[in-house]
Amino acid sequence: MLFIAAGAFLAYRAWDPRSIRGSFDVGGRSLYLECVGEGAPTIVMETGLGGDHSAWEQVVPELRGANQTCTYDRANVGERDQAPTPRTSADVVADLHGLLEAAGIPAPYVLVGHSFGGISMRLYASTYPDDVAGLVLVDPTPTTFVDDACAIVDETTCESMSAEFEPSRGEGLDIVGSADAVSAAGPLPAVPLVVLVADDHSQDAITDPEVLQRFETMWQGRQQELATSVPGGRLELVSSGHNIQSLRPEAVTEAIRSVISEQRAAS
Repeated sequence: MLFIAAGAFLAYRAWDPRSIRGSFDVGGRSLYLECVGEGAPTIVMETGLGGDHSAWEQVVPELRGANQTCTYDRANVGERDQAPTPRTSADVVADLHGLLEAAGIPAPYVLVGHSFGGISMRLYASTYPDDVAGLVLVDPTPTTFVDDACAIVDETTCESMSAEFEPSRGEGLDIVGSADAVSAAGPLPAVPLVVLVADDHSQDAITDPEVLQRFETMWQGRQQELATSVPGGRLELVSSGHNIQSLRPEAVTEAIRSVISEQRAAS
């Protein structure tokens, strides 16, 4: 047992002397963090709504041999300390920044975000550009998602999709407030960027083939806009459903390795 840094709760290094697993203080609340492996830049992963650190369990083992790889649980996920709601990605970013500092995990980071986690990682990169070595966004939720989707689907499906993002539900995260925070933060830093895009969202309450095709066209268009917002950024279409990290984990690991290679070549 040891303290990792001032203000941290007890953390432990288990069977792997390079691992960190424990809860750390982020201003009166604690968040759970796991970091395994060693090597810079450190990879930091953010899940989608309702997910915890285990969402990346098929990805982390493939990366830990060459880079320190960190996953964590946001506030209001599982048994972790609760935070006041509603919250936005600005609160998520503040928590994550404080968590990495408390655990003594030095920058630079390759930030990896899935779904709603992509919004938060975009905001982190814009807020702390000097701390970011690269970005991998895994089928990230567009900041314009609610309006875009409701312009395509029927009223009932629109209401169902919108309800999923009500800040009164689940973690209490507000997608509209989070999107506003991203817009206010300005552009992403000029770092290597890969946007992985699933090609099949048929499980997302859309059953009409024509509507689904319009949805896929909208989704890919928004992801292309995001990928090209950074010089050299690129989109990679993946034959997968939304949870690429579970369905096609090799696509995620390869994208992360590619971003790290580009970052090293540039520096």
